[in-house]
Amino acid sequence: YFYRMAGSPEVTLPKESPFKDVDPSFPFYKEIVWMHQRGITTGYWDGTFRPHDPVNRDAMAAFFYRLNGSPQFTPPTKPTFSDVPTNHPFYKEIEWMAARGITTGYPDGTYRPLESVERGAMAAFFYRMQGSPQFTAPSTPSFKDVPTTHPFYKEIEWMKARSITTGWSDGTFRP
Repeated sequence: YFYRMAGSPEVTLPKESPFKDVDPSFPFYKEIVWMHQRGITTGYWDGTFRPHDPVNRDAMAAFFYRLNGSPQFTPPTKPTFSDVPTNHPFYKEIEWMAARGITTGYPDGTYRPLESVERGAMAAFFYRMQGSPQFTAPSTPSFKDVPTTHPFYKEIEWMKARSITTGWSDGTFRP
């Protein structure tokens, strides 16, 4: 499913933005509208998307779950992560990611749902969502701030090779 959306998505742009804080001139307007039209994001209760705010790890789990079509999934009765109880609003989505091997959480047994998802971790989520495909990362980094020793070097380079990311105009990825 994910490979079909790599690159710039096909989308019919509405006459009005679905979010009152995302003007059609915004650089990622098309991608935000695409996410909204497919139910991947619903935005906030007040009609905003908040495009400059960081994305929390729990919301990212919901995005990935919805991106995969909100598949049938029964979460375990005992939480995988010590900081994500069964009554957490995104418990099902986080458990789905754990069951699929998309997330492993932290070594201390936590998921840290309210922390911002870092770009390096996000690259790992995308790579694992695709089943950790065979990929040999280049010996020379594509981004000046992601050395070959970076824990998510392979995953970030995989995203670059698939044209899922281009990084920033200054040659960085900012993991």
